Amino acid sequence: MNAEVGSDPGLNGGEVVLETLRSRGIDTLFFVAGGTFITVMEALSRANDIRGVPMRLESSATFAAETYAAVNKRAAAVFVTRAPGAANAVIGVHTAMQASRPMVLFVANIPGPMKQREAFQELDYNQVYGPVAKAVFEVHRYEQLADVVARACDLAESGRPGPVVVAVGRDLLDGQTGNPVIPPPAVQVHHGMDASVAASIAERIQNASHPIVLAGEMVAHEMAHGDLVKLAERTGAGVLAAYRQQDVINNLHPAYFGHLTLNRLQHVEDALDACDLLVCIGSRLDSVTTQDYAFQREGQALIVVYPDSSVMSQWQPAVAASASARSALSAIAAATPGTPPADRIAWRDEIHGREAAFADASAANVYGDVNLAHVIAEFRERVPDDSIVVSDAGTFGRWLHRYYPSTQPDTNLGPVSGAMGYGVPGGVGAQVARPDRAVFVWVGDGGFLMTGHDAVVMVQERLPVKIIVCDNSAWGSIMVSAQSRFPGMEYGTRLQSPDFARIAEGYGMPSFRVRQTAEFSDALTQALATDGPALVHLLLDARDVSPYAGGPKAAD
Repeated sequence: MNAEVGSDPGLNGGEVVLETLRSRGIDTLFFVAGGTFITVMEALSRANDIRGVPMRLESSATFAAETYAAVNKRAAAVFVTRAPGAANAVIGVHTAMQASRPMVLFVANIPGPMKQREAFQELDYNQVYGPVAKAVFEVHRYEQLADVVARACDLAESGRPGPVVVAVGRDLLDGQTGNPVIPPPAVQVHHGMDASVAASIAERIQNASHPIVLAGEMVAHEMAHGDLVKLAERTGAGVLAAYRQQDVINNLHPAYFGHLTLNRLQHVEDALDACDLLVCIGSRLDSVTTQDYAFQREGQALIVVYPDSSVMSQWQPAVAASASARSALSAIAAATPGTPPADRIAWRDEIHGREAAFADASAANVYGDVNLAHVIAEFRERVPDDSIVVSDAGTFGRWLHRYYPSTQPDTNLGPVSGAMGYGVPGGVGAQVARPDRAVFVWVGDGGFLMTGHDAVVMVQERLPVKIIVCDNSAWGSIMVSAQSRFPGMEYGTRLQSPDFARIAEGYGMPSFRVRQTAEFSDALTQALATDGPALVHLLLDARDVSPYAGGPKAAD
């Protein structure tokens, strides 16, 4: 039954929003304070079951909500004010959509009577967010508020998760009061795997010579990591991780073939060339994962399992199933008989051995005084295995992709959209989601200069996040791209970095500068001993931009 909430004189619009969030189990709200939703902030100040986290920029608020969802598998709410704040928030909404992560973003809009007159800070949010969000709702009357908010929360977490935007006028938040009915939570939709389809897929895997399972974001969201391992061991298939989904399987497991990232490795290409059956489970098959939609080999059979059937329309699979990743992995494993053939296991072990050799940092050489491969190797040995590593966009991240194996679920987060500025606010979201785990942010100098100011949120909220700034004073990936086209070109890509260590101290956190590889061990020791946030500033050489294809020409 529906239950009435509140008592006379009733709830204002801000209180209705919080009551509805509470009914959906949403316990965290990231926001940048705005005069258009004062009633929400006032209600939040009295709430002891919903944590409000005040961010410094709206994009940071949405990035934080995205990593919160990645770790907790539940939506957080975000509140921003109208046009300027809403425009800033778009990048995080786009990132959440590309990563299939739930979020409910509220935009405190202009009053209804002012719309469609080019009023102060007016935007059409259906046009702004329509292309990048799962859905956009607009509340027109106070009586609709609880129902629309409830629908938004339910939709964000159903099927393929994603960000849902709700635009609600200040006049509705700050005007009428009443005792609205909060709709009960929606019934969970079960995307089960048909037993006959599972048996058909299992038979195809059994008859294949070199099958590969491509595991994507829904495996992580549904916490189906164990089911993936069971299927891999039952079939002897290799496992490739979709873009930025390295932690879907222990990277040290013999089935792990690698990560389908921007830089394709030879052993991954060889594995795909030999593969005669590619089973894609829980991946929306984005452009990076599929090498611009061209990774399927001639004569290679493709199977696609995903809860959103629209993904199938982009491919011509031999078998297509609209199902959850967990149900598919479990059903296919149960339908797989016997022991995998020895020649398949030998092939699997050979590919995994090449992946493991590629991740060996011991022989890595660099131009500069700080060897990032050796730094990451030390980091790997020193931090807990369940540490959450949040990596911003940038070529420094490719060093992590190569030399830092993920061994546990939900330990490796990064922007699927490639959005810079994700790292520092992402660390906030991850630490709020999991205060019991160590959180580390790896970020380049460029990314830190976009949203590094939200490091002060870590100080204010007492979040013990450790930040590692990889400073090469350059837009490294852009420099490499420019020089591949125009040798020696550096125009617009060389940067003058500030003193990041002193900036951190200004924010109120200790900092440690690393000019030589040997200095990192002591810097990490001091950072780990800090009861609160800390920053380590690595001074890198721009020639060491990537561990895959070399770096750009050194500056004269």
